[in-house]
Amino acid sequence: MMRARPVGSAASDIDLVFDAADRPGTVTALLAACVSDADGQTVDEDEVWGWTLNQRLQALLAMRLASGDTRVDLQSNCTQCGEAMEIGLDLQAFAGEPVAPRFTWRSADGLALSLRLPKGHDLRDWMRDGGQVLQEALLASLVEDVSGQPQPLSTLLPELDDAFEAHDPLTALHLSAACPACAHVNTVGCDLEALLLDGFARAQAGMLDDVVKLASTFHWSEAAILALPRWRRARYLRQISQGDWA
Repeated sequence: MMRARPVGSAASDIDLVFDAADRPGTVTALLAACVSDADGQTVDEDEVWGWTLNQRLQALLAMRLASGDTRVDLQSNCTQCGEAMEIGLDLQAFAGEPVAPRFTWRSADGLALSLRLPKGHDLRDWMRDGGQVLQEALLASLVEDVSGQPQPLSTLLPELDDAFEAHDPLTALHLSAACPACAHVNTVGCDLEALLLDGFARAQAGMLDDVVKLASTFHWSEAAILALPRWRRARYLRQISQGDWA
């Protein structure tokens, strides 16, 4: 059983790097820092690279939920009238056990494919190739067994895309949202991983803000401030905001 802690609950979180150009690497580093096994030992990065994208996303959700903050807001625009929309998401609705890493898809004419979900190292390898790998080649690496008359994967791509989305809807999440202005029902794509990463980056930024405020008032070192329990930092900051310290 895995356990997760929120970003900002350890002094070392100040050193986490949020690299937009290497999102798979950022996610892996975050999970290795904030997720532990049943014995309280942090997981190894090599292990995290071997997790499915769904498993990695569920671990990120567990980290966010561990903070007690269960809501994120998704910004979008109505495709009918262009009105800005804010969609509030309850993250608890998406949290759960990771979906099975393997599943079988069958075509109408009896072809059966044994498929596996993509893993972190699949994304890493794709990025190393500069994103030039064709979709068919990527899909071929996820096919583990074929039963029946083989067909070119190019003819199956739309159906297989739907099959992967049906088995793992969180990785390519789509939501329905009615426009508050014209009531048109929009289908909105939601990059849940990106929303979670943005929240973690904000939590780290909050740590930096705390350091600046406390160091400016008390002239403590960064290390001394980060070594304080979070409740004590919050208490000092509250006293500063109330003017209790000159």
